[in-house]
Amino acid sequence: MTLVIASLGFGAVTSVPILLKPLARYWETGASTIALVHTSAMFGAAIGSLVLGRMLDRFGFFRIAMLAATATGLGLLLAASAQNLLTLYLAYGVLIGGIGQGAFFSPLTAAVSQWFDRHRALAIAIAASGQSVGGLTLPPLMRWGAGAFGWRATLVAYGLVAGLALVACAFAFRRAPPPHAAPPDLSGTGEAGLSEARGGFLMLGLCMALSNHASFMVIGHLTAFGEEQGFAPAAAAALVSALLGVTLVPRLFAGQLSHRLGRYRTLLAMSVLLVFGMAWLATAQGPVAITVGVVLIGLGFGGYMPGYAILVREMFPAAQAGRRIAEIYSFGFVAAGIGSWTSGWLRDLTGGYAIPFLVAACSAGLGAAGLLRLREHLRSI
Repeated sequence: MTLVIASLGFGAVTSVPILLKPLARYWETGASTIALVHTSAMFGAAIGSLVLGRMLDRFGFFRIAMLAATATGLGLLLAASAQNLLTLYLAYGVLIGGIGQGAFFSPLTAAVSQWFDRHRALAIAIAASGQSVGGLTLPPLMRWGAGAFGWRATLVAYGLVAGLALVACAFAFRRAPPPHAAPPDLSGTGEAGLSEARGGFLMLGLCMALSNHASFMVIGHLTAFGEEQGFAPAAAAALVSALLGVTLVPRLFAGQLSHRLGRYRTLLAMSVLLVFGMAWLATAQGPVAITVGVVLIGLGFGGYMPGYAILVREMFPAAQAGRRIAEIYSFGFVAAGIGSWTSGWLRDLTGGYAIPFLVAACSAGLGAAGLLRLREHLRSI
């Protein structure tokens, strides 16, 4: 049920990048303007995850899930009927992003983590795999639906199906999680260990922001990039499917990698892989080279996203899980929204995606460098 919730929630937010070209043509505007719709959703998700993460620690996930399911369905229906861009911004920023994605990523991940001790890393990775499953299956369907029936009909259909399915899946969280064991003390000095963890938390959030800024500079425009490279619309959407689908590999093996390499080393390795993939894609020519770059980015993105939650969950007590995981992902949501807009602005400015993707590689590189500076704080995890 967790995987279905995460898949449908992520698919709702990702509908903007997938439908970027049809939306831009309909509203007769540039990529940066439509990218701002995605930015509003990510900013809304950042604020929503902070609020709903704190509510999770007090009220549990069931009520939050019901609210978010309703908001996602209504938001998609409102977006489908939008007669101006402001309505589109509000639908995605408040309902789909702020309440929907705000609940169905950070609080959902934290809620799942509260059910597991021994296999917590695997549980978090599976919850995060909703991006993979939703990203693998939904982009081609949405892009095909927009071509065959129009973007409005596509959003109406998805809103009805996703809204009802999310409400049904929310009932899996009616029961409260079992009591859980306290996390290991990082330094052996009790409160001093927590103080040290807090000391590196803001820097960790900045690293998350830089990596996510880079990732969504690509994800937010990959379909449009593919179409500009000569791919058919469905094939261009399949690039997003390939990127998000391949994230399943590191996410399903995240638990094993974390146990073997350590949580910090695994996170660092995935972040470095992201840098390499970004640099490759920025200079790639032809379908094969582009696909290779997309796969490398997917592997890095798939590994570092749950990696941050796994690391943070080990740094703080279980009672703070909802708040702390929401806080770390709020950095990522804000940066994702900025990245989507930045890439669109640079594309409109330069007339192509080579410069935006090079900037993405630099951003990812700064994120990996930041993790290296945290090795004294985190290498024992």
